[in-house]
Amino acid sequence: MLKRIKLFFPLVSGDTSQNVEDLSSSLFVKSELEQLVSKNHLDYENLSILTGFLVKNPSVHLKDNSLRNRFKGCAYNLLADLLKYLETHSVLDVLGSCHSEFVELLLDARNFGFDKDWLDDVERRALFPEIQVSQDALQKLLDSKQQVTKEVEVLHLKIEILSQHVEDLKHQLTSSKAVLKNIIQQEAVLIAPIGY
Repeated sequence: MLKRIKLFFPLVSGDTSQNVEDLSSSLFVKSELEQLVSKNHLDYENLSILTGFLVKNPSVHLKDNSLRNRFKGCAYNLLADLLKYLETHSVLDVLGSCHSEFVELLLDARNFGFDKDWLDDVERRALFPEIQVSQDALQKLLDSKQQVTKEVEVLHLKIEILSQHVEDLKHQLTSSKAVLKNIIQQEAVLIAPIGY
């Protein structure tokens, strides 16, 4: 029994030290961000998105401890803006009308000294997606989408009109059947033998 405990214990301590390190890192990040919020250097609404992101991506955390809190607050507010942008914009947005906004956010993040590898990856995924599309091809795609969308709307309208027409015809058919039944009954009375 004692041997089993000795064999099992090193595995637990190894896993535990990693978990403790991860936990202390996430607590440090949260504590630092909350301190910046309390000193009005970081917007409170950015706290949640930054905490979640930096716990999952500790390499993006600002490493320089000599930075002043005001600078850190500005940097993290900018990072939050970039994260919100990435959550709400697509590759099409970045390649189209929102291109300059994305480039500016990325440049500012680089100037604040955030992790270069992470920023390079974001830039590559946004500006050089796996599907390479020229501006002309993109415009053709958007034009095709607009045309097919109109066709779909027209077909829906036609189906709606036809469905209403079918309902009207069904109503007429029911009414005509009732009239026909009444006529057949009257005819039956008229052609039946008078009898004696």
